[in-house]
Amino acid sequence: QNKFPTQENDIKSALTTFMSKTGDYNISRDVVLLGASAGAHLALLQAYKYTDPVKVKAVVSFFGPTDIADMYNSPAYPQVPELLQLLLGGTPTSDPEVYRQSSPISFVTTETCPTLIFQGGKDLLVNPRQATILEDTLKKAGVITELIIYPDEGHGWRGLSLGDSFEKIGDFLKENVE
Repeated sequence: QNKFPTQENDIKSALTTFMSKTGDYNISRDVVLLGASAGAHLALLQAYKYTDPVKVKAVVSFFGPTDIADMYNSPAYPQVPELLQLLLGGTPTSDPEVYRQSSPISFVTTETCPTLIFQGGKDLLVNPRQATILEDTLKKAGVITELIIYPDEGHGWRGLSLGDSFEKIGDFLKENVE
C-alpha cells in the first residue's frame, strides 16, 4: 500500500526532476504550486515543509485538506475518517505524529510563502472549515493569504466561478510573486 508519506515523496521527486531540467528547457526556477483537493494538500505540504529542491514562491489551494486531525474529527463526509485511517495507518489518537506531519498547518511559519485559498461553501468532502483553519493559521504567522469562498459551490466548480478563480489567481500572483 502507498501510505503517507509516499505521496509527499512523489511530489518532491517530481519537483527535483523538474528543477534539474530548467536549464535544458530555459524554464524559470521560480515555482508556484497549485492543486485541487488531495493535490492541493500535497502542494501546501511541499510549499510549507520544504525548501529543497526549491523554495516555492506561492501556493494556490483549491479546497485542499489543511488540518488532517480536524478533518478526521469533523468530517464533511462520513467515510472520511475511514479513508484517513487507510492512508495514514491510524487515528489522531493512535498516531498523532503522522497526523501532524500530514497537516500543512503544522508547518506554517513567518517564512511561509503567500497562499491563495479557494473553497466551496457546500463542499461535502472537505469541510469548508479546513480553509478557514488555514487562513487563521497563516494570518497569525503574518503570512500573505487570501481566502475566496464560493458559497454555492461544492467540491469543485466550473463556468463563471472557475473563470473568476483563474482571474483571482492572476491578480494574486501579480501582487505577490516577484
